[in-house]
Amino acid sequence: MSKPFIFILVFSFSLFAFADMDYVPVPGRDGQIMMFSRLIMGTDHLAQANWTGQNQPQPSEEMIFKVLDEAVRNGMNVIDTSPIYVGNIEFLVGKWLKLRKDDIKNDRFYAHPGLNPDRKIYVISKGGFPFDLFYSKELPSGTHSEELLKALKKKGILDSTSTNLQNTKLNHVPPYSYASRLFGDLDQIVARLSEEIRHTIDNLGEPPTVWLMHRDDGDVLDGKEIVRPKTEVEMIMRALSSTQLTEKFQLLGWSNWDVGRIAESLVLSQTHPKYRKPLFSSPYFSLFEEQGKETIHSLGSEVTHPELAGHRILREKSNYLNGIFLNPYSPLGGFSILDRPWEEAKADAKRKFDSGDAYWQHVYKTIFTPENELRHQRALAFTQKLNFEQQATFTVDQVMNAYALAHQRLDFLTVGPITVEQVQRTVSSLSLSKKLAFKDLEHLYHVENSEHQITTSHRVNQQCLSFYRL
Repeated sequence: MSKPFIFILVFSFSLFAFADMDYVPVPGRDGQIMMFSRLIMGTDHLAQANWTGQNQPQPSEEMIFKVLDEAVRNGMNVIDTSPIYVGNIEFLVGKWLKLRKDDIKNDRFYAHPGLNPDRKIYVISKGGFPFDLFYSKELPSGTHSEELLKALKKKGILDSTSTNLQNTKLNHVPPYSYASRLFGDLDQIVARLSEEIRHTIDNLGEPPTVWLMHRDDGDVLDGKEIVRPKTEVEMIMRALSSTQLTEKFQLLGWSNWDVGRIAESLVLSQTHPKYRKPLFSSPYFSLFEEQGKETIHSLGSEVTHPELAGHRILREKSNYLNGIFLNPYSPLGGFSILDRPWEEAKADAKRKFDSGDAYWQHVYKTIFTPENELRHQRALAFTQKLNFEQQATFTVDQVMNAYALAHQRLDFLTVGPITVEQVQRTVSSLSLSKKLAFKDLEHLYHVENSEHQITTSHRVNQQCLSFYRL
């Protein structure tokens, strides 16, 4: 194991508390340590209309900037964005960064002077997105897998006699149909990724601090992945380590990649010093997702409570993907379905599902399961009892975020509040997470035999809040 890799292992397990925010030391390429906030401000729905309900207007630029201001004011100094997120949000983040360049250096900008010790904003952006055939209605130039071409021809989307596939028009493309950007030879992958990173740098006005490959190699037709061999991990790492790309971002990571392929990339980075070391992995994680079920989008990846829980008796931390920072995204964010009753949220999601909305085709089937309904009921009861015992006013979304943050293997958690008040609630969940015991996490997660009633047996002290059955 190389010395840099050991360095990462040591620092990934360290937390530093400043006022009401925790910070994790992250080694930069130049050897300088960057202090990343444990809560990361996600922006995937920040500029989206009709997200929390029908006829919800798209937030104004002023409203979006207020939310970003509040996130940083409360100590979040990492912003997660992407060039494909709704509302041109990556460009707006870049505009906000320019406007706040001087403000973030001023102590008066923060709720407490100790917050954001680096006085910098770090940006996570994404690349490696597959080409969206539903929106483009054509095959982008370059080569594509034979399996994808065969599937398109079989469905009549691509003319079976087509031989020249450069920007070929497609017919009646169903939603959730993608062609991989990470397929092909080295030069093609580098060219496709270079186009993406140039666009991101133009949006942000600077290179991203962390660049995540947001989806592994894969083709999708009508929401279903086309079975075929994937591009070798080493080929993708060679591309990302090329001179055309390597200087255009500071740190590398994976988003929604298979655990085995991430582990392979870590081994390659140790045995091939010329390859960029991946430092981050970003799967989905929340109380409402289960392994083996459909994820909330095609080519998605999730991690579950059992994988992160560690050993309850030996009190050992989970060794899930040791050697890489784990920064999952929670679709529950700062609000999601948690601002209203389950049945109301489910009915609204079902309407979007029935309308053919591509996003909700996956989300509805993933989130609104019988098991998750039981977890929702249990979380509500847990929150009510917590408030009664503590004379507090915690909300169920704070409990949900605290549940995720209480997993020690998580270095970070990316959340998605879309209002100032939701930012404040989300930040408050960090302190609550430190009071949850392992039994609380087990109780909230497991729903075997429909045992979802909270009992009156509980124990409370300064270090632990445990409402699990004793």
